Amino acid sequence: MTGRPADWVADACADLGADAVVAWCVGLLGGAPVEDGPSLDRIGGPGAAALVDGYVHTPGTPDYWPRVWAARALRYAWHDGPGVHAAVVSALSDPAWRVRETAAALTRVHELGEAAGALRGLLDDDVPRVRIAAARALAVVGEHDDLEALATGDEPDASVRRARDVARRHLAERLDLPDPAAGER
Repeated sequence: MTGRPADWVADACADLGADAVVAWCVGLLGGAPVEDGPSLDRIGGPGAAALVDGYVHTPGTPDYWPRVWAARALRYAWHDGPGVHAAVVSALSDPAWRVRETAAALTRVHELGEAAGALRGLLDDDVPRVRIAAARALAVVGEHDDLEALATGDEPDASVRRARDVARRHLAERLDLPDPAAGER
């Protein structure tokens, strides 16, 4: 097993079949027990299964890593089945910020327009990394109304403001609209 997530997922797809890997990841995103699938090392890398097994025996430790790895694996193993899209959109409201962030990135990579409403909600997430991922995704899947949603307003974090500004420009360009920053000068 080589050292990159794309390679781990490619190996899993070669051994198990891409459809089986996608179905497994969708199940994990939905909360399926990790014991019901192959070793988490297949998508989380060497040691992932042992890490999660250690968590099972230690109350109060994070339980979100299998969902993060499943979402990340869907970057590399994908099909456009309705259950896949629904699982990713649902993951945008996961209690773990790392899952929300990774799911937002997936909506950008796979251009899931049906996620736009949930992404708008994530622009107010408590975690700046989630807000950045949501802005970047809206630049790809958003519509005209999202230009206003992406306005920086009272955003306290400079990195989020920058990401939202870039996203607004990208969205305006994609929709063949005037540069929104031009009216702010």
